Amino acid sequence: MSNATQKAPDQRHEPREVLMTRTLNALMAADPGASPARVIEMLDVCVPLDDEYRCLNPSCASKIAWPKDRGLGRPRLFCSKSCRQSHDRIRARLRQEVEDLTSLRDRLGVTKREREQLTTAIGQRQWALARFAPLVATSGTKR
Repeated sequence: MSNATQKAPDQRHEPREVLMTRTLNALMAADPGASPARVIEMLDVCVPLDDEYRCLNPSCASKIAWPKDRGLGRPRLFCSKSCRQSHDRIRARLRQEVEDLTSLRDRLGVTKREREQLTTAIGQRQWALARFAPLVATSGTKR
C-alpha cells in the first residue's frame, strides 16, 4: 500500500478491519446545511471513537471508559483520585521549574555555556510538561 492510500490509525475499525474512510468533518462538509437529525445519522457511519482511553496521568497505563448510561455524571479523566493528584503535583512542579530556570537563565552575569545548559534543562521540562494535560473545565451540553 502506498503512502498516498494509507489510512490514519484512527480510521480503522479494529474488530471488523473495515476501513472507515469518512470523518465527521468530511461528512458535514459534504452536507453543510445538515439538520441535527442528519448529523446524528452521520455519527453512526463516520470514524468511531474508541470506547476507552488511557488515564491522563502519563505515568499510568490504566484505561477509562466513557459512561455507558446517561446521568452518571461527567466522564472521568483519571483512573483514581491519587492519579489525578500525582498528575497535578508533577505538572505544577515542572511549571515551577521552567519558571525558576527561565528567570535564572535571564539574569545578568550568566555565561553563554550556563545559558545553553539552562536552556536545555528548560526544554527538557517543557517537553515533559507537554505530556501533562492542562485540565480545562468541560461544560455540559447547552439546553
